[in-house]
Amino acid sequence: MFLLFLTVAPSFFILLYLVKSDRFPEPTEKIIKTFLWGVVIIIPAAIANDLLISNWKLLKISNSVSHSFLSAGPIEEGLKFLILTSIISKYKDYDHPVDGIVYCVCLSQGFATLENIYYIYLLYGSSIEIAVLRAITAVPAHAMFGAIMGIFYSHHLLAKKKKDKKMFFVLSIIVPILLHSFYNYFMYTAPILAIVLLGSGIYYSFTVFKKWNVKKIRI
Repeated sequence: MFLLFLTVAPSFFILLYLVKSDRFPEPTEKIIKTFLWGVVIIIPAAIANDLLISNWKLLKISNSVSHSFLSAGPIEEGLKFLILTSIISKYKDYDHPVDGIVYCVCLSQGFATLENIYYIYLLYGSSIEIAVLRAITAVPAHAMFGAIMGIFYSHHLLAKKKKDKKMFFVLSIIVPILLHSFYNYFMYTAPILAIVLLGSGIYYSFTVFKKWNVKKIRI
């Protein structure tokens, strides 16, 4: 029971904080729907990751490079971006810039929860050590990648000039991919840099969330 708590609680508490802190709250059904989309996309992500990693091994590309820059980062953030642009952006309730942060973090935590179950129970055989490690690294990292994606996508929706809209649209996928890729790479090669990257991303996301959360800005 304690292991299950460690597996799902980190995502739950992150979402609870966001939902309770949001001064422009989202409908509960949209929060649940978005979370479930995050759960769903881990399936194609896992299949694509396995296929690509196998091919990169044949080309004798190191695991740290292939898993970070050529599979996990682009595939996982790409799928989240696909859900953001095709489903979340169509929500009538996505009418305030802070909503981009809330929905994208919610999406990422759906993904992180199922990924946690896979790693903790299946890959590492019910490991409490892995559960604790992921609770303070991988889960908040997914939240940070999602928050950054939501921030740039909301900037895209807020922008008035066409060139600015295009720029922020591109940044809303490129920046999360780069953050995810470098975070994974640093976890393989220089964990302290991964922690610095994670902390910096969380600080930036939290700062923007607090700034937007007090203003009645409409998209």
